[in-house]
Amino acid sequence: MGDETTLIGTDRRARLVGIGLINGMQFLVLLGLYFGIAQNLLPAAGVRDPVAAHGVALVCVVVLAYPLRRRLGKLVSRLLRRDWQETQDLLRDVGAELGRTIEPVGLQALLVETLPRRLRLQSATLWMLEPPDDRAFIAIGQDAGQPGATLLANGASATQVRYAPFLLHVPERHDLEWAPLLLAQGVRVALPLRVGDRLVGIYGIGEPIGQREYPPHVIDVLLMLAPAIASAVQNARAYTEIAHLNAHLRALDQLKDEFIESVGHELRTPLTSLTLALQLMAQNPEMARDMARVLRGSVDRLQMVVDRVLRLDRYRHEVPSHQRPVMEPIELQPLLDDIVAEYRPSAQAKGLQLRVVASAGLAAWGDSAYLRRALHEVLDNAVRYSEGGAVSLSADLRDGLVVISIADEGPGIPADERTHLFDAFYRGRTARALAERPGVGVGLSLARRDLEALGGQIWLQETGAVGSVMCLSLPGVTLAQKERGLVPASHDGGKPIEQAVFSRSEEWR
Repeated sequence: MGDETTLIGTDRRARLVGIGLINGMQFLVLLGLYFGIAQNLLPAAGVRDPVAAHGVALVCVVVLAYPLRRRLGKLVSRLLRRDWQETQDLLRDVGAELGRTIEPVGLQALLVETLPRRLRLQSATLWMLEPPDDRAFIAIGQDAGQPGATLLANGASATQVRYAPFLLHVPERHDLEWAPLLLAQGVRVALPLRVGDRLVGIYGIGEPIGQREYPPHVIDVLLMLAPAIASAVQNARAYTEIAHLNAHLRALDQLKDEFIESVGHELRTPLTSLTLALQLMAQNPEMARDMARVLRGSVDRLQMVVDRVLRLDRYRHEVPSHQRPVMEPIELQPLLDDIVAEYRPSAQAKGLQLRVVASAGLAAWGDSAYLRRALHEVLDNAVRYSEGGAVSLSADLRDGLVVISIADEGPGIPADERTHLFDAFYRGRTARALAERPGVGVGLSLARRDLEALGGQIWLQETGAVGSVMCLSLPGVTLAQKERGLVPASHDGGKPIEQAVFSRSEEWR
């Protein structure tokens, strides 16, 4: 016979167990029958001779041994066939359900609730490699902040499971680096779920109910179901990624509509000014000089809108070599004074005060054109959305980095909008409510890309009802170091820089 799987193992093992059960049961039944006949039944029937009584009892036992063995064999066989059938039913039901389930919620109901109950387990946890970044395994149906609900893909727990051949027994030892997170979920056996050579999930089971050791059939069932569970988890990953992409596409579609509306408004306003100015010039030639200023301002505004949109599109592609930043020391105090001077007329018209605080001799390592553009975008927002008070620009050296802070006293940024602050074409509720403030929602996105091109960072330091503080950072130098030819040596191709190190400019080049 083949080695078909049964609830207690393979058929060969099942036969051995069956033979043992039959022999044991037969011995006990025949022994009880023998003493019952010899000591109770025959004396009650009037047989007083012990030898005769035991002889008659022995004959009865011999006569009944064969039919009794046949009946016991049929009983054990039915029991084994029933257990085997129960296992087949379980495998069929769970396998069919896994083939139909593509949503993580469905997998949770099947593998975390139904299967443990049918296998008489205290608990189960299913981790899925979260798409699209694949940085962590997330327990389906749990808050990611719960203990053990998140396992980093390169962490000790996931690595230990990854290298387990079939399953991993989790000892109750919190001194092991990889065990505590699994134990926090009540997992005593972890099953790696692989598609090819890739670990896409982890299935962990708790202790068996009412037993100290796992029955063999539990491990057999899990090992047989592992490929189907892994395929179901991979399908759930694909479903989740498609759902994320659909949500992203809907957000992009909304951003497109908002972008078209914003750009349409931005273009319509200067075009209206141009039309009116041309009409007035045609009717009143003596107003040509005044109208020329209006025309120039409207053309400049149109040019600014077009340049900003084209600059954002340029960042989506490789920047030509002649447009890449030219790194050199930038003296900050004159640069900040120059930028503030450009915004002073519009600030004074709104009753705003502009302040600059920068240490003498402080310089940043970067491209002045890129930094100027980034500062313009941030300062433009600060002035545009502030109705009064002051806008302050300050620069200081922190841990080898020059940090430029722009603080305003505007309306602040709502908590649910802060994560989208640097997304292209995104305009929050406050910005849309202030409809008279022009904008297409690309300013901070452009500023971030300019700073990242220089190896710097930009972030929202704080915000509230009394205003916001935006910070920009770049590697820093001082004028004294600049004169000695010392420049920062750490520049990581646009990645954030944690600390600036100094070397000679010849080594940098």
